[in-house]
Order: sequence, then structure tokens, then C-alpha cells
Amino acid sequence: MSEVMTIGEPMVNLIADSPETFMEARTLPRQMAGAEFNVAIGVQRQGHSVSYVTTLGNDWQGDLIVDYMNGIGFDTTGIRRMDGAATGYQLKVRSSDGEPKVIYFRAGSAASQTTPDIVDDLSFDGLKVLHVTGIFSALTDKTYETVERLIDTAKQHGALVTFDPNPRPTLWDSEQSMIEATNKLAAKADVFMPGLSEGRLFSGLEDPRAIADYYMDMGVSKVIIKLGAEGSVLFERDADGNRLETVVPSFVVEVVDTVGAGDGFAAGVITGLLEGLDDERLLERANAVGAIQVTSVSDSEGLPTTQELADFIASTPRQEVSL
Repeated sequence: MSEVMTIGEPMVNLIADSPETFMEARTLPRQMAGAEFNVAIGVQRQGHSVSYVTTLGNDWQGDLIVDYMNGIGFDTTGIRRMDGAATGYQLKVRSSDGEPKVIYFRAGSAASQTTPDIVDDLSFDGLKVLHVTGIFSALTDKTYETVERLIDTAKQHGALVTFDPNPRPTLWDSEQSMIEATNKLAAKADVFMPGLSEGRLFSGLEDPRAIADYYMDMGVSKVIIKLGAEGSVLFERDADGNRLETVVPSFVVEVVDTVGAGDGFAAGVITGLLEGLDDERLLERANAVGAIQVTSVSDSEGLPTTQELADFIASTPRQEVSL
């Protein structure tokens, strides 16, 4: 069994060969996409094993994804295939401001047809970390129930649960329903990783310390807040209930594509937890992986190997950060 498990919607990513508009593109090179997939790639490149859970269609997109995952060593035994629904894909074009334009083709996808009984077929032997996001849980009521069951089952087997809210408001009936559902999942997590704006949205609070207290009062052990390009901060409580905080700056890089930065950050957190890094080194790693990812056009191709990460940390200047 793998050390890390995640559940999500992997998609084929068709990237335009010219910037700014799809109309100018003459070729669309194929890569892989999906927040949880990006995290899984980041974890695997740091030398840890990964199991991926999802439902894919019996189509060329599904074949391509499974073949790719098998080729890099993912455990794909948790992937179901089905007729009657397609595997999602997306079109992406670069933009000069680092915020790419993306068109999704995922409505009614096979992944959105996932049901909670998929959990019954999974092996949790040796599992150390389950990583979930707010994206897959937002697809349908059934995918939300699936994530809930997966979290509960993983925790029963002693696994740590990490949760990145990664909000997608368009997938929800209302902002309030998104907030309530996200906080319900956050209360089940051991490690919660919102961006600062996300933490403010979901808690209704402004100050990072107040946001951290809000979630630690729910039972979350570590609240890690991403501070954008500046860095990140980790909050936890000592044995006496006192709040502890660790603030670590990020790195100075030239931003090419912001997609996947948070996913790279999550991969850094997960692998840092697996390797028992102290809070400062854990955030340093997470900041570094996220910073490296924004220097690459693809969603995950830029995620570093162990040596590439070490070289980057040793040679790259740091940002200024304050809380």
C-alpha cells in the first residue's frame, strides 16, 4: 500500500502553443491536470508512494491518464472505469500576467459519478496521509459523501488527513453552502491549509491568528495559512493549549504560470510531515515547491525532484514576510 492517498478528478490538459488566445494555437500538446493530481506528482517526485482514487470513463482520455499514472509508479487500483460518462479534459492558454486562461470540459464527467462505495474496495494498509481538497467534494452530493467516508475510514486506520479547501464557488449552489460544507470537512482534518483570503472567507475572520484559533477550536491540529508570494505561517497549540506560530518567507522567483502553486505547497507539507521535518523546515520546503512550480508553464511538470528542491533552497534568495 502507498504512503499517501488522494481522491480527485485528473484531466487531460491541452496547452495552446501560443500565448493569449486559443484561436492562434496550431498544436495542443497533452499533459495531465487536476489539483489532487498535481499534489500526487509533487509527493511522488520527493520519493514517496502515492495511491490515486477516482472514476474515469472508458475513453481515450481515461486510458491516457491511467497509462501515465502507471508509468510513473502510482497505485491505480483505486480507479474505477465506467461507460456512459466521459473523462474530463481542459484547454489552457498562457497569459502575460501569469494567470492562464482555462476552459473546462468536465460537466457530467465520470469523476462526478463517483459514489461512496468506492471506499469499500480500497486498502488502507500502510497508509500514512490522506490528502483531500474542496474541489472533488464540490462536484456532486455523492462525491461529497465519498470524501466524508474516505476521511472517516482513513482516520480509523490511523492516517493523518490534510485538507486544502481550494474553493470553486461555481460548483456550489451558494457561497454559504460552500462555506458550511467546507468547514464540516475542515473539522475532520488534522492539517488545514487555506490561503489567507480563503481562511477569511470560510471563517468570517480577518486576522490570521483568529482564523487559526477558529479551526483549532474545531479540533484541527495544524493550521497552515499561505501568505501568497511572501511565504506561509503554521499555527498549532502546545500541551497547555497555548497558540504557537512559525512564519517562514518564500523565495524570489519570476512567475510564469500560477496554476499549481498551492498544489506544490501541499506536496511540500505532506512530504515534510512524512519525513518528520520541524515546522520551520516544513514550511521552507512547502514554500520552495510552490515557488518552483510557478516558474513552469505546465500544472505539474515543474515540480522538483529531491535534488532539484535541495539545490533551489540552497541557492535562491528569500522574500520579506510579516504577519
